Amino acid sequence: MRLFTFSFVAVVWLISTASFSQSAKIDSLLLKLEQAPQNEDRIKITLALSSKLINADLFKALEYSDEAIKLASRLHYDSLEMAAYLNQANIYLQLGNYPRALQLYQEVIQRAERKSDNYMLAAAQGNIGIVHYYRRDFENALEYYLRALKYFSTDSLNVDRVKGIRKANLMNNTGIVYEETKRYDEATRYYVAALDLAEKLKENELMANVLNNFGTLYRDQGNADLALEYYERAMAIRQNINNKLGIARSSHNLGTFYFEFIKDNKKAEGYFQKAIALGTEMGAWQTVGSASNLLHQLYQQQGDYKRAYESLELSRQVNDSLFNAESTRKMAQLEMQFEFDRKQSLQAAEQKEKELYYLMSGGGLVLLLVIVTLLFFLQRSKTKRSQLEQSHLELEKVALKNDLVMKDKELATNIMYLLNKNELINSISEKLLEIKQQVNPESQSAVQKVVLDLQSNLQPELWQEFEFRFQQVHEKFYKTLNEKFPDLSPSDRRLCAFLKLDMSTKEISAITHQNAKSIDVARTRLRKKLNLTGTDHNLVTFLAQLDKETVD
Repeated sequence: MRLFTFSFVAVVWLISTASFSQSAKIDSLLLKLEQAPQNEDRIKITLALSSKLINADLFKALEYSDEAIKLASRLHYDSLEMAAYLNQANIYLQLGNYPRALQLYQEVIQRAERKSDNYMLAAAQGNIGIVHYYRRDFENALEYYLRALKYFSTDSLNVDRVKGIRKANLMNNTGIVYEETKRYDEATRYYVAALDLAEKLKENELMANVLNNFGTLYRDQGNADLALEYYERAMAIRQNINNKLGIARSSHNLGTFYFEFIKDNKKAEGYFQKAIALGTEMGAWQTVGSASNLLHQLYQQQGDYKRAYESLELSRQVNDSLFNAESTRKMAQLEMQFEFDRKQSLQAAEQKEKELYYLMSGGGLVLLLVIVTLLFFLQRSKTKRSQLEQSHLELEKVALKNDLVMKDKELATNIMYLLNKNELINSISEKLLEIKQQVNPESQSAVQKVVLDLQSNLQPELWQEFEFRFQQVHEKFYKTLNEKFPDLSPSDRRLCAFLKLDMSTKEISAITHQNAKSIDVARTRLRKKLNLTGTDHNLVTFLAQLDKETVD
């Protein structure tokens, strides 16, 4: 696994660590902020809060960075305002909004050039390099890394440990770009420099990262002995400091090395199993997913199809989980950024209204008529805009309703397709297993492999897949159902979802593998739990209207 070190990200550059060494926790900073006057200290505390919150709550981090920018601008603290812009750019980098991040980094560069602030120039340009690296634009990434490195003088590293660490990170990242572009001599030179500086600073995990990159570099060049030496040195450092996450990554790298390069499956298996165990313990799911996938390939080569299937299932489960988590994270980030931008627009509008009010208040009687006239037209404009917005909302509601119907049909169709696919695979597998008993032993292994390949395409989590997609389309339905009827069992909620999609008893029977009589009994029991027994309410109609605002 590529070990890329992130220099300069989420750093509040101008805050003294001595000032805040006793206020590291967020709650302590919040307490200090409540007591701080409108001065330089308040700006620093706000920036510190924004920096701390980057790994916890990006929306709050964005709010505090914006507050720091406004306060620093109002009080004319140019250096702190520049630091706040850098902090906000780092937040947008974390959000994946690269255009906005680049825009803010360029703003920092312009301000830093006017003040001849080399340290800020290095910070902004190093982070622009990270943006280009994420976009796989290696040449531009390299150009910005090299620019940033020019601002670090060797003398300053003797008195500033933080700058030394950041310079080592930059050199390591530069080496990675050179390696990605197969300029191995340059990659080696920067890795050597990064490792030398990390050793002087006694930064163990940074040393291990660079050593792992060395191992990958030599492996790519076909030098097995040196690759193994550096991988093992990295592992030794991480074991010495008991860095379980690092040990999991090193185990993954060593397993890959022995499996793909040395062809020693026994050693590779041990390292992969260790990577999976530690990765599971530490929640490093990308490492677990990658190691289990490689372990699946290893067992397939050995003909151990049972363990190959188990490894494949683990890899699939982890990758599905990561995909869902990533999708959720991106949706949350987009929603968060939209909310922040909306709030910014409202604040800007409010500020403009205040300025207009002060301007009008300072006018004389001669301007009063003009002001009244302007307010009249403004109000009329707002009314027209409100009417247009209302009309637009009505059109959107109709479109959303039609879209919901289409998604319901698509959801039911997809589930039936997946069900038919599972049944077909099971049917073919059963026939192959019958044939297996009738062929010679040499052919039985081939038949078993075909069965295993077929089974790997099964989707046993059909209900989970259905429930996940259903919640995406009908999020409010489940929320309302759980609030009004909290005693429903999972089977009851499942039946409610099928009926919400207006599925027939036959279709529900095909998905749940229950006979029609059992489903009718379940429907009767569900009517009772929904308090519909003895009423004229139709069960399907009741569920269809449950998440509508007009339903009591």
